[in-house]
Amino acid sequence: MLKQIVLPFILLFFIALSSFSQQWKLLRYEVALGVGTTNVYGDLGGAPNATNLFFIRDITFRNTRPTIYTALRYKIDPRMSLKFNLDYGYSRNEDFSGSRNEVREFIAITNLFEISAQYEFYFLQEERRLKSAAMFNRRGMINNYSTIGAYVFAGAGGVVYWSELEVEHRPFDTYKPETGITLALPIGVGIKYVLSDQWMLGWELGYRHTLSDFIDGIQTPWSENNDVYWLSTLNLSYRIPTSRKGVPIFMDKTWRRARF
Repeated sequence: MLKQIVLPFILLFFIALSSFSQQWKLLRYEVALGVGTTNVYGDLGGAPNATNLFFIRDITFRNTRPTIYTALRYKIDPRMSLKFNLDYGYSRNEDFSGSRNEVREFIAITNLFEISAQYEFYFLQEERRLKSAAMFNRRGMINNYSTIGAYVFAGAGGVVYWSELEVEHRPFDTYKPETGITLALPIGVGIKYVLSDQWMLGWELGYRHTLSDFIDGIQTPWSENNDVYWLSTLNLSYRIPTSRKGVPIFMDKTWRRARF
């Protein structure tokens, strides 16, 4: 009698686990929109101390400007994703009081568009998985819904930029405020909060190393590094339902015929 009760229960339990473990394949595409901040670091402003890992000490509220973020994400498996970004950033750099070159009083306004591909690794999955807490909820269903995901990312992309300068021209500086294109190498971290099966709220912070010293429009003889920038975004993601063929449902002709 005990076996007749326990064995079907165990079988049902593992079927449910298998179903949950494959659920990510039915929601493997995501689109995201967001807004955030842009900080460009070049030859203007900056902390007076030369020791400055990733220019973190250069971050100031007065030089922080907005960014607009869009992205398309494809989940390879529950721990890995590929993401394609399109970002617009607007930045202001100036030699303010207390910066390393405050006596110059130079100002640069920079606009940039970035398109990039990034690889993400989730060290904390936002997918359904068993928790150490209660296995079942009050309705008797498996209660293994995770609400937090976290990941690191790295990638490569291209940046189109142009600047407007307010400077006192000096013969030993080089000025290029016109439109330029360069390579950007983004690295960073992100967090997701699951609102429902298809909606997620996220925050991402990324550092961009570039191959240009003219993103702020100016290069001085004392410049030792290329310009870099940081993007921080608060975003909303939507998981697009995926057909059994592995494509978004709205692109599946079989699904469209069955519906209409």
